[in-house]
Amino acid sequence: MIDAYLDDLGRELGAVGIRGRLRRRILAEAEDHLRSGPEALERFGSAQLVANRFAAELGARASRRAAVGAFAALAFAGAVYAVAFVGASFAGVPDPDTFPVAAVLAFAAIVLAPQVAFVAGALALVRTLRRREQELPSAELRVINRRTGVALASGLVTMGALALFANELRSELAGWWVASTLTGAAVASVLLVLASVPAGRAAVLRPQVAGAAGDLFDDLGLPRIDPWRFAGLVALGVGLLVWIAGAIQGDPLDAAVRAAAEALACLSGFAVLGRYLGLRG
Repeated sequence: MIDAYLDDLGRELGAVGIRGRLRRRILAEAEDHLRSGPEALERFGSAQLVANRFAAELGARASRRAAVGAFAALAFAGAVYAVAFVGASFAGVPDPDTFPVAAVLAFAAIVLAPQVAFVAGALALVRTLRRREQELPSAELRVINRRTGVALASGLVTMGALALFANELRSELAGWWVASTLTGAAVASVLLVLASVPAGRAAVLRPQVAGAAGDLFDDLGLPRIDPWRFAGLVALGVGLLVWIAGAIQGDPLDAAVRAAAEALACLSGFAVLGRYLGLRG
């Protein structure tokens, strides 16, 4: 009976995403307990229940660690981005009208991708800090893992676009800026790839724990209103800040165009990724 139970437990562990060395270790520990006495099998519970409990606890821990690790890697990538952005003003960036097509596409990614990376990564971290329970609902784990994955992917897109931009304009930009940007982007990309390993391990765990995924209002502890109304207010606020910054620099008309583009980007991101990232129900 013990051997049959262990076979069932092995299958159930595989079904919830626990495989390889971890599954072998759990099975070895389970066998030690089961052979400790004649009543051990009755106390152990069904193989499905035990496997699901392991997956629930491991999934919560793995998702939290992955979110924290991703945010740390993104913080380094953000520092590389900030240094490159500030340094570009001293590196002799040519007029955008003269950019080659690849540089234009890279520049668009440099503007949009880091915003997605920051929002997704920050919200994944916020959710893990707000919820410290030993087990989390399956739907909530999926949200955390999706946010972590999108943040890392967007961070890699940002670093790739930054490197492409520097390479495309290397003959017109200061050599020190090109070299530092390419080096920083390469190092940050390695860190982001390394951070994706625990994120991938967390994503393969599939516990079945009842409960809702929650949304942006649960993340931020804000009074609940219509999600689209909230998104509109955020987009309006972002656009207003962009316009004020541009107007201070003396070009209110150009600032208005950029403000409208930023507001539209916010709403577009909410429309495309809002449900997938658990920002709205």
